[in-house]
Amino acid sequence: MFLPNSMLTSRFRVAGLCSLFFLCVGAGSGQIAGPAPERIRGEESVGDRAVERRTADIMADAAAYGPRKNVYIKREFEIPGRESRPQDPAARLDRQTAPGQAHTAPSMASASTSVSSGPFIAQTLGLTFDGVTGPTQTGAFPPDSMGAVGPSQFFIFVNGRLRTFNKTTGAADGVINADPDIFFSSVMTNAPVNFTSDPQVRYDRLSGRWILIIIDVPSSSSRSVGDMPNRVLIAVSNAASAGVITANTVWSFYFIPQNTVGGANTGQFLDYPSLGIDNNALYIGGNMFGAVSGSFAGTSAFVVRKSSILNGGPIVVTAFRGLISGGDGPDSPRGVDNYDPAATEGYIIGPSDSTFGRLVMRRISNPGGTPAISANIAITVNATALPINVNASGTSGQLDALDDRLFAAHIRNGRLWTAHNIAVDSTGVASPSRDRDAARWYELSVPVGSGTPTVVESGTIFDSAATASSARWYWIPSVVVSGQGHAAFGFSTAGPAFRINAATTGRLATDTLGTVNAPTLLTGSSTSYNPSDGSPHRWGDYSFTSVDPSDDMTMWTIQEFCDGSNTYGLEVAKLIAPAPATPASASSSVATGLSSISVTITGTSSSGSGFFDPGTGFAKRIGASATGGVTVNSITYVDPTHVRLNLNTTAASAGSQNVTITNPDGQIATGTGILTVGLGGPTPTPGGTPTPTPTPTPAPTGPAVMLNPPPGSTFTSSSVTFQWSAGSATGYVLTLGNSPGGVDIYYSTQLHVLSTTVNNIPTDGRTIYVTLGSQVNGSWFTKDYTYKAFNPSATPTPTPVPTPTPTPTATPIATPTPTPTPSPTGPAVMLTPVPGSTFTSSSVTFTWSAGRATAYFLFVGSSPNKADVYNSGVVTMLSKTVNNIPTDGRTIYVTLGSQVNGTWIINSYTYKAL
Repeated sequence: MFLPNSMLTSRFRVAGLCSLFFLCVGAGSGQIAGPAPERIRGEESVGDRAVERRTADIMADAAAYGPRKNVYIKREFEIPGRESRPQDPAARLDRQTAPGQAHTAPSMASASTSVSSGPFIAQTLGLTFDGVTGPTQTGAFPPDSMGAVGPSQFFIFVNGRLRTFNKTTGAADGVINADPDIFFSSVMTNAPVNFTSDPQVRYDRLSGRWILIIIDVPSSSSRSVGDMPNRVLIAVSNAASAGVITANTVWSFYFIPQNTVGGANTGQFLDYPSLGIDNNALYIGGNMFGAVSGSFAGTSAFVVRKSSILNGGPIVVTAFRGLISGGDGPDSPRGVDNYDPAATEGYIIGPSDSTFGRLVMRRISNPGGTPAISANIAITVNATALPINVNASGTSGQLDALDDRLFAAHIRNGRLWTAHNIAVDSTGVASPSRDRDAARWYELSVPVGSGTPTVVESGTIFDSAATASSARWYWIPSVVVSGQGHAAFGFSTAGPAFRINAATTGRLATDTLGTVNAPTLLTGSSTSYNPSDGSPHRWGDYSFTSVDPSDDMTMWTIQEFCDGSNTYGLEVAKLIAPAPATPASASSSVATGLSSISVTITGTSSSGSGFFDPGTGFAKRIGASATGGVTVNSITYVDPTHVRLNLNTTAASAGSQNVTITNPDGQIATGTGILTVGLGGPTPTPGGTPTPTPTPTPAPTGPAVMLNPPPGSTFTSSSVTFQWSAGSATGYVLTLGNSPGGVDIYYSTQLHVLSTTVNNIPTDGRTIYVTLGSQVNGSWFTKDYTYKAFNPSATPTPTPVPTPTPTPTATPIATPTPTPTPSPTGPAVMLTPVPGSTFTSSSVTFTWSAGRATAYFLFVGSSPNKADVYNSGVVTMLSKTVNNIPTDGRTIYVTLGSQVNGTWIINSYTYKAL
C-alpha cells in the first residue's frame, strides 16, 4: 500500500542529478510500418558522460537513509487480447515427453572431489541459500527474480534490494546491500513520486564488467503510479575491479530517456525491459504503453554501443521503435546474451503478437557501429497457449502466471535457447483442454546473416497427472547452456496439492531430443502465501540461470519460492556439472629418464561424465597428476573422453602408476595403474639427431598405414605428399584438420590410389590432425596421426620418428540390413530413418545406436563419403537433425562414423531424397 504523497516524496533524496543531454545525430524515423525492408537503420542518439560513484559512497548513503519506508507495487501493464490470439496453422500438437515426478535431492555443500557413484544427471545440486526475503527486505511486490554469478560473487538484484554474496560460502559479503533507489539515485527521473523496478544483471565475461539495468517509475502522485515517461538506468563496474566488487569499485551510471531517443517525445512508458549482451552492444527490449493512458503502443528495442559505456561515455543509443509491423512482431522482446567474442550481429526475440505457436526474431547488424534491424522473422513452434494463474496449496486466490512471454534468451555456438510458461493438458500439449501450467523450452539453430532459424528441439516440463488438481504446475522458467553443451533450467513450482517452491532440472548434450531430467526441488516450503498485494498475487516477473565465468561448466539459478508465512524468498542454487570421465587407459607405456614424453589418456564416460576444458581466458582449467614421481608438464584437452599429457619421468619409479584428471570445477577422476612406466629410458646422442626407429613393414591385410611423412614429424613445406600402404582396403579417404577428426584444411573424398598431395597447409607451427580412412570388406576404418606444420621462422629441430602403434587386424563389419538391430558392442548403427527409405521432408532427424563408441560423426552428401550437404563434426550425442536436404529425388549418401577404442569405424547408407 502507498502512504500519502507528502510522506512518499520525503524519502527521495535526489543528489545533484547530472542530466544526460541527448543529441539526435541520425535523421529519419526508425518507426517500422507496413512492409519492412531487409534492414532498417534506427534512431541514434549520443548522450553525456557517466556519473561515477564508488561502492563505499553508495553504501554510506544507504546506511544514512535506512530501509524502505513503503511497499511499492508497480501497476501491471498488460498486452491486451493475447488470450484470444489464434494458433499458427502450422504449429503442431505433438504429445510431449513428461520428465517424471519432481523430487528432493540430497544437497552437496560443495563440488565433489571424486567421481560420484551415480546415478548421473545433468547437474548435481550444490550450494543453496535464501538470498533475500520479501517484502520484509525489499519493500516490493513482485521481486522480479534476478541474479547472476561472477568471478567470486553471486549478485542478487531484485526490486528493492541489491546484495552481493560470497559464491563459495553463500554468505552475504556486505560489499553491497542497498535499495536500488539509492544505488541509481544519481540518474533517476526527477518526479513527485519515483521508484525503480524490473532489474536485470549480468557479469559480462568478455569485458570483465558487471552491467546492471533497471527502469524507474516516475509518477505524478501515489495514486497515479507510472503516469510519466520513464528512463532505463544503467550501471557499469570499472575495469580495475576485474569483476570482483569491493568498496572501491567505481560504478559508471547512465540513463536512456527512451521516450525522446532520436527525436520527438513519444510520451510512452517502457515496461518489462530485457537485457542481452555480446561483444558489441547491449540489447534492451521493452513493451511500450502510453504513460498517461496506459494503452499498449507496441514494442521497441534499444541498442547501446558497448564501447560507449565501458570508459565513462558518452553513451550511444539507437532506438528501433514499432517492432510490431505488417501484422506481427515480437511481444515482450528479449535481448539475447552471446559469449562469442567474434559475434557480428545481435538478436531480439519474443512470442508472436498475432498468433500462438510462433516466435518472432529480428537480427541486428553492425551493432557496435551504426546498427540496422531486419524485418520480422517468424519461427513456427509446437502449439502454445496463454498460461493459467496458478493455484497453490495454502494460498487463497491465485498466483500470477503473467502471459506466454519469454523470460531470457541465450545463444551459444549458433544455437539460441529460451523458455516460457504455457498452459497444457496431461499430455503436455497446448490443446483446448489445457488445465495446468508448464515450462516450454526451445533450442533454435540461428544462421548468421540471413535465413530463417529452425527448431532443433523443444520440450515441455510438465506433470502428466490425470487431473490438474493433483498435478504440479511449473512456471517462470529460464535456461542456459554450459561450455560442455549441457542445459540447466530453473523455475517456480506449485499446484493445488503443492506448496510454492523453487526447482531445477537439466539435460545432457547427449540426451534424447526434447527431454530433461525429473525436476529437483530446491526448497521445501511448508507455509502459506497470502500477502496483501492484490489478486492474483504478483509472482516473478523474471527468472534467470547463468554459467559460472570461472570454469564455463558450473551453472547457477535464482528462483522465487514461499520462504515464510506470507513472504517470498529468492533461492540461489549452484548446479554442479557431471564428473570427469574415468581414465581407463594410456596410449603407450613410457620409459624412465625422459624430460618430455606424450601419451593420450582415454576415459570411459557414463551418462554425461566427461573431461572438459574451457580454453584460454578462464581462471580454472583442466589439470592432471600422476603417481610414482611422474610429473605432468602439460595437459591438452582433446574431447570428453581423451586428453593428451606431456610427462617428465626423470624422477619416476618403474611400475603401474595412477593418473588423475581434475576438471575445472575441481571434480576429479583417477585411473588406477593405467600408466606403465618402464626402466631405462633412451640415452641421448650427444649433439646429434636421435636415431629414428625404422619404419615397420605394413601388414598386407587390414587398414592402410601412413608411410610418409613419418607420423609425428614436422612438415617442410605448405605442400605435402602423403603416402600409405595398401593393406587389404579397396578405397581410402584422407582428411586434414585443426582438431582431431577435423576436415577444415582438406577432405579428399574417396580415393583408389596410395598417395595424394595436399597444398595450402598452414605454416605457423600448429598441430595438424590427419585421418586416414580405409574401406575393408565394405566397412570403413580410420587411423589418426598428428604432425607439426612447417614454420619458416622457427629454428630447425630434429624430427624424431616415433615407433608406430601396431596395426590391429581389422574385423570386418557387415553392411547393416535395411532394418538394423543395434549391437551393444562395436560401432553405432543407424536406427532412423530406416536405411534405404525415402525422406519425407527436407529436414530429417537421424538417430543411431550407441554401440561401444565414445564419439560419432555424421556426413550427408551427394556422393559416397562426401559431406557437401552436412558435416556434424565430432559429436557425442545419438541424434542430429539435418536441414536443407535436396528435394529432387536424388540418392543421398549418409556416412555414420563411430570412434571405438580410439579407432574410427564407418558405416555407409543410402536414401532417396523427397
